[in-house]
Amino acid sequence: MIAFLGTGLLGSNWVRNLRTKGEDVHVWNRTASKAKALESTGAKAFGTPGEAVKGADRIHLAVYDDTAVDTILGEAAPAFEKGAIIFDHTTISATGARTRSENWQASGITYLHAPVFMGPQNALESSGTMLICGDQRIIHKLQPELKKMTGRLENLGADSGS
Repeated sequence: MIAFLGTGLLGSNWVRNLRTKGEDVHVWNRTASKAKALESTGAKAFGTPGEAVKGADRIHLAVYDDTAVDTILGEAAPAFEKGAIIFDHTTISATGARTRSENWQASGITYLHAPVFMGPQNALESSGTMLICGDQRIIHKLQPELKKMTGRLENLGADSGS
């Protein structure tokens, strides 16, 4: 199951896209009505990030900045499944990405920075470009799943701040 935290214009269209591909998706957004609106696609909306990630093996995040990422992941962390993988699509700092990668790895969670060059329509159509960096073993394993979300997946290597 996939959890999607942040269902603004980009996140909501990714959820719609994933649902058309038959993926089971749980969603959360600070503005609850945005997440609730996705229930018409078959996604399940939750009131907290922790509720949304419960049972998820993949967690996608598309929010505002480093502070929002840290706050939301901190709220969700007690409910993370062992071995869960976080894909952060937020435009954040390289330092923040490196620190998160190290900190989450120490607690058994994989954090991968995967910013995108796309708009909402691209998310809906699986077009645009997604960059990714970090643990190459995980990236290669999940590459087919990530390619379902974008037209082009560009692997920038093992440095989690690339």
